[in-house]
Amino acid sequence: MFNQNRIYRVFQLINFLRTAPAKTPRSLAGLLEISERSVYRYFDLISQLGFEVKKSEAGRFYIEANEDERIPFTAQEVDYIAKMVSSVGKNSTIGQSVLHKVGHYTEHQVAARNIYDANLGKIIEQLSIAIQEKKQVMLVKYFSARSETVTDRLVEPMQFTDNYEAISAFEVSTEQNKYFNIERISEVRLLDSDMFFVDQHEFFKPDVFGFQGKVMDKEVEFEMSLRASLLLKEEYPMARAYIKALPGGKRFIFKAKVQAYEGPARFVRGFIDEISIIGDINFKAFF
Repeated sequence: MFNQNRIYRVFQLINFLRTAPAKTPRSLAGLLEISERSVYRYFDLISQLGFEVKKSEAGRFYIEANEDERIPFTAQEVDYIAKMVSSVGKNSTIGQSVLHKVGHYTEHQVAARNIYDANLGKIIEQLSIAIQEKKQVMLVKYFSARSETVTDRLVEPMQFTDNYEAISAFEVSTEQNKYFNIERISEVRLLDSDMFFVDQHEFFKPDVFGFQGKVMDKEVEFEMSLRASLLLKEEYPMARAYIKALPGGKRFIFKAKVQAYEGPARFVRGFIDEISIIGDINFKAFF
């Protein structure tokens, strides 16, 4: 009998590690519904597949993203995966997608990213249906980068941000309009219940760190190393437009208006030895 869950978790773990921000073993255990000890065992498995699991100074783990990276499977391993996926059932959409892609890669290479993208497409589709039909949804196992927790969130989705990077939604438990990163949602469960808090829905364009608010009146400016600038671009793609290189190309300046200081403060704390805060005085007060 093929261990379907184990193989699927390998794919999941690879993509959780490739998706910023870096994660603790505890948060990965919550996302995968396994023990922290098992997380380390899975690290060994994906290392055998050719991926390097790195550990940040803050004790979080990640895999450096590379769009051209593929998982190098042998012909025998591809046959194993095909049988494993087939045993799930022919009606499995993701399963059929895997079989299709396995059959079309030369040297039998399977891209874990493609499987992950298929799941993201399904998440966006479910959220789109909820918006159109004005239904509530459950964001299953949502990973919060701020609190390092994995929880289910009952929300009323309103609108996607640019490039479908996030969904703006009203969270029922807190009665607040929030911004949820699409890549941090494990699954979307479309509910039968109609939206109940429509009169409280408000959408504000988020700042580069994902915070929403009525007034974007807080300015953040700091100088950073090349490494910090690359990770800032990776973790917060919208920040790219606000990063400028200093003469010599070894130091960089970030300057932008934000909704709240919490987002940039969390990033700066992770690189406190590589970043110099320039302004403003209220932002400096966070450190």
